[in-house]
Amino acid sequence: MGATLELKIDERELKKLVERARQVLGRRPSFRPLLTAIGQEMVTSTQRRFETGTAPDGSRWVRSLAALREGRQTLIKTARLRDSNTYNVTSTDVEIGTNVEHAGVHQNGAQTRPHTIAARRARALAIPGIGYRRKVNHPGSTIPARPFLGVSRQDETIIHNLTEDWMRKIAARLNHA
Repeated sequence: MGATLELKIDERELKKLVERARQVLGRRPSFRPLLTAIGQEMVTSTQRRFETGTAPDGSRWVRSLAALREGRQTLIKTARLRDSNTYNVTSTDVEIGTNVEHAGVHQNGAQTRPHTIAARRARALAIPGIGYRRKVNHPGSTIPARPFLGVSRQDETIIHNLTEDWMRKIAARLNHA
């Protein structure tokens, strides 16, 4: 299951403006341009978090051992998770998310159960510092949360500015009607 962030518009002043627009223009103005712009900005912001390794609240992600060992950024091995973030717009809301199955594990963190790791393609596993074994008992591990979906303060400002711009355009249309 992927991870999703949903933004809904439910502001009183915005509803008053919409009602006035409906009365003057004879129809309800479309939220789609506003929601599409918000969706595009949120996807860009989410992708930027992968580059900076930060959560929406500004905290740094715990660096993964594999990323350190391989000299790469955390959560970017193939960039599939980063590049899968998208948005979906309806008439009243926009959803930002991904359909990548392991997204929820990285967004929320997880605990793996103890399990046995056995050699599959070779007769034994080569374990650094220990030697060769046919199988090993893994005690389980903790995968720390590395939130990438969410609304940062900068995102709030962008959404606020986009909404104000949209409202100005509607008001200008109302003034010319």
